Amino acid sequence: MFNTGLIDSLKIRVKLDKVRIIDKRLVTDFIAYYPDIDKLDDDGNEQTQLGDNWRKAEPFVKIINGITYRIYIKAFIDAKKMAHEYVVFQVSAKMLKERYFEGITAFNYQTIVKDINSFGVLHITNEDFLQGLVSDIDICINQLIDLKSLKTAFSFILQNPNKGKLPLIHHIQKTDSLKNTFNLGMDFNKREKASNTAPYCKIYHKGFELLSKSVTFYKAYLEPQRASLLDNLVRYEFTIKAQKHKKFLCEKGFKADFKTFFDLLNAKPEDLKKIAQSGLKWYLEPKEKSKVNTDLSPMDLMIQYYQEALIKLGFDNDQLLAFTYLIDCPVSKSRTKSKAKKLLADIENRNKKAKQQLSINNRSTNFLKNLGV
Repeated sequence: MFNTGLIDSLKIRVKLDKVRIIDKRLVTDFIAYYPDIDKLDDDGNEQTQLGDNWRKAEPFVKIINGITYRIYIKAFIDAKKMAHEYVVFQVSAKMLKERYFEGITAFNYQTIVKDINSFGVLHITNEDFLQGLVSDIDICINQLIDLKSLKTAFSFILQNPNKGKLPLIHHIQKTDSLKNTFNLGMDFNKREKASNTAPYCKIYHKGFELLSKSVTFYKAYLEPQRASLLDNLVRYEFTIKAQKHKKFLCEKGFKADFKTFFDLLNAKPEDLKKIAQSGLKWYLEPKEKSKVNTDLSPMDLMIQYYQEALIKLGFDNDQLLAFTYLIDCPVSKSRTKSKAKKLLADIENRNKKAKQQLSINNRSTNFLKNLGV
């Protein structure tokens, strides 16, 4: 369940001729039949039991204990510009009920097919379901982390954003009965606007989500769970949008060449995890290689390395040298401070970006000092 790639949800489309349709409302226009129409209106036409208008074929939607089943017909155009009708199934791990935390696998998908067939709307075999084409695939990674550490992780993301992608990063918030607002997570882009280089990703507190938005599902199938799990369960989700996105991921070296549901179920969890991990990197500044002087002694190299890192965090000259004031011996203090200044000057010569940032840090702290901070 933890730190591995799991299939959380997806769309599966199966050619219409592979599915036996039982409820024709799914595929044909119809007129509604009202056995008790006199209870519905008072327009003087109570003698007729038929509706007035033709109704278009409509999706099958059923919500049971917080699980949404949605099935509909859609035509897709192939490479030869020929239209083909498919039955589209929106599938999620919630359909596994008590086995929800397993994710969708080759060992439990039959439960979902059995449920779908039980509604009497259509019938599909396991074999035809496996050969369905897949899209909008959500891969999730579950982790246990306390709230304080999670907030620190969010802070790290916001301190190192790709500036061009920053407008795409949003907070997921919850307001309690006392109107206190809690940050439950972050999402990156919107699902409908996702692209290859700006994929849809989401980090959110799964424990809180189960006890609020998904509480009906939780009480029906998962209750009780240990408090240590619900208080610390955080989920990351990454969406593989469609065929072009899968092709893009393959070109980047990921094993995303799954066309059918069967292919997806045969993907290794570790490969799914690597695919999901590729998402957040598009929203963060790439890690820069350190430009410290590798010819220094190990101790001096360590000092210079952390000086460089602290400049990125906003330290100014005074803060970078502040540790020397903790040295009691005047001679050692003077020598150490002189060495630290020398190492700092070397960084400025080697790393123009660090020199520029240090200058910005000095100006900003001087501005605050003038305001009494």
